[in-house]
Amino acid sequence: MLASSMLSRGLISSRTSSFWLRSPALVRRSTNNSTNNNAAKEAVKKSESSSAQPSVAKTSADAGSKSFAESNPFLFQLAVATTKTSAADIMVQVVVDKKKWNEIDYKRNAIFVVFGFAYLGGFQYWLMVTKFNKWFPTRTRFAALPFAEKLKDTAGMLDAVKMVVFDV
Repeated sequence: MLASSMLSRGLISSRTSSFWLRSPALVRRSTNNSTNNNAAKEAVKKSESSSAQPSVAKTSADAGSKSFAESNPFLFQLAVATTKTSAADIMVQVVVDKKKWNEIDYKRNAIFVVFGFAYLGGFQYWLMVTKFNKWFPTRTRFAALPFAEKLKDTAGMLDAVKMVVFDV
C-alpha cells in the first residue's frame, strides 16, 4: 500500500517499485555507480518527456508489462485508501469497542468509506501527485538517483525536507 503511494508521489522510481510492489521480477542493480547515474538520468529524461507530451494510447505489450498499480495509480489509490479506512473502522469496532461481528455499525463504517474514498483516495492523491510536482520540482529527479547521489544533491534533499514539513 505504501509503495503504490510512494510510487505515485514520485518518492521511489519505477525501477525500484517492482521490488516494493512484490512484482515477480526482481530488479537487478549494477554495482557500477556510473551505470546507476546513467540509469537515473535516463529515468528523469523519460519522465520529463512523458509529462511534456500529450497522453498517447499505450500498446498492449507495454500495458501488459506494468502492474495494475503502475498503470492505474489513481484507481489503485482510491481502492487502497477506501479499503484500509473501512478495515480500520471495523477493527476499532471489534477490538476496541468489543462488538460482535453482527453488531458492527455499518452506517458508521459507510461514513469512513466515504471519507477514505473522497479525502484519502481522491483529495490527497491530487495534492501529493499534482500539486507536489509543482511545489517540489526536484522530487522526480531526486527519486531516480541512487542513495549515494541523493546525499550530494542539496536541492533534492531540501525539497524532501520541505515535503516532510508540509505533511506535518
